[in-house]
Amino acid sequence: MDSTDIQAPCNCGALAAHPRNPNCAHRSTVEFEVAGQRSACLEVIGFLRTGYDVDITHDWQDPATEQWAFKLDASRKLMAPLPAVTVPEPPTPETAVLACLADPLGVEMSDSDLHILTGLDQATLANTLTTLVGSGEVERVGPGLYRKNA
Repeated sequence: MDSTDIQAPCNCGALAAHPRNPNCAHRSTVEFEVAGQRSACLEVIGFLRTGYDVDITHDWQDPATEQWAFKLDASRKLMAPLPAVTVPEPPTPETAVLACLADPLGVEMSDSDLHILTGLDQATLANTLTTLVGSGEVERVGPGLYRKNA
C-alpha cells in the first residue's frame, strides 16, 4: 500500500474520498475571553452574535472584584443565499407626472416643482406635459401651472 492511497480525514468526518458537501467547509474558530460587568459582557456577546456563531464555553465571577469572565468560541456565520430580488421598472415619464399630480388632486403644481419631483429633464417634462394636456388627463391652468383632471 502506497502512502498516497491514504487521504487525510475531511472536516466533515468522512475518512475516504467523497463528493464535496456543505459539511466539508472548514470554519475557523476563535477562542477569546470577555470580562467586566455581567450586563456589559452579555451586550458584547449579543453584538458578536450578529455576525458570528458564538458558544459560551465557560463563565465565572471573581468573588474579589465581582467581575464576570466569559470564555467564548466564535466562528463566522454561514450565510444563507439571498433571495432573488426583482427590481421594478422605472416609471414612464407620464406615470411619474401623474403620480405627482394625483396626490394633490385639483391642486395646481408648477412645472418647476414637477421637474424637481420627477427628476425628468426639461425637454422630456415639456413633451410629457404636452402629451398629457392633449389627452385630457392633465389641465394647463396657467403659464407653467398644471393640475390633474378629476
